[in-house]
Amino acid sequence: MQSLYCRQAIKSFFTFFIVLLILWNVLSGYFDSFFVASGLFSSIFTLFVFKRLVDAERSLHNIISNKLSLYSLFVSYIPWLMCQIILSSIYVTKKTLQFDLKLTPVILLRKSKKHHDKSAALFANSVTITPGTLTINVENRRKTYLFTICLIDKDLEKGISAMESKVLSHRLQ
Repeated sequence: MQSLYCRQAIKSFFTFFIVLLILWNVLSGYFDSFFVASGLFSSIFTLFVFKRLVDAERSLHNIISNKLSLYSLFVSYIPWLMCQIILSSIYVTKKTLQFDLKLTPVILLRKSKKHHDKSAALFANSVTITPGTLTINVENRRKTYLFTICLIDKDLEKGISAMESKVLSHRLQ
């Protein structure tokens, strides 16, 4: 596949080179060695500049398409996360202001094969910025992510599951 692409690129480069060289010579009207050499140099230079511009355009297209997927993340996930942070803040505040404080701290070990690097980072950071929860460790073992999460109360465990499913539903690339 790679060699086919390489052959096509060389073929199109050579075709454009011949077309540019012929145009240079025909439009200049001079066929002295200096003008032919100038046409050769000018055609090659033009094609290299053109190739860099096309490569830059492809790179820009890739960046923009990745940004669009990030935009959808910001439109749907970030508001949901902010709401979870507010709800968790209210829960933690209520718990700490109770006269007889009854907390049952929990350390969870969650395994997931569905995550990849970006979704694992988003999940771990989302857990950490939510009050009452903390991601202690994330390990990647043979495409299985192990998350060690500390919760101040076992009631927050449902929220962790909801957060993980929400992160996994966003298909980050």
